[in-house]
Amino acid sequence: MGLSKSVSMPSPVSPKLSPGNSNSYTSSVSSSSGGTSSVTIPQRIHQMAASYVQVTSNFLYATEIWDQAEQLCKEQSEFFTELDKVSGPLVFNASTMTELVRYTRQGLHWLRLDAKLKH
Repeated sequence: MGLSKSVSMPSPVSPKLSPGNSNSYTSSVSSSSGGTSSVTIPQRIHQMAASYVQVTSNFLYATEIWDQAEQLCKEQSEFFTELDKVSGPLVFNASTMTELVRYTRQGLHWLRLDAKLKH
């Protein structure tokens, strides 16, 4: 199956998708000669691609937050060194949610105590 050189491929960033029926989406492709052609994408494939984009977006956001947290740890190393001694260090992709909650609660407890002492 070949493509004519005059047909341009749709941009993966902004394809023109429209529901063709309940089971598929139709993508219109403009050619340099002024005509258009359509490609039908099964709804299941479209949903899987959208899900993949969402998961990837969430992962990128999580790694950005983790990077910010690492920077804060460097800036406040004494606080986090003590917190690591008491709660155990957190490890990206290895610490459990329970460990994360315990660590966070202990850190917040110390911050509240510190705030009370300053007032």
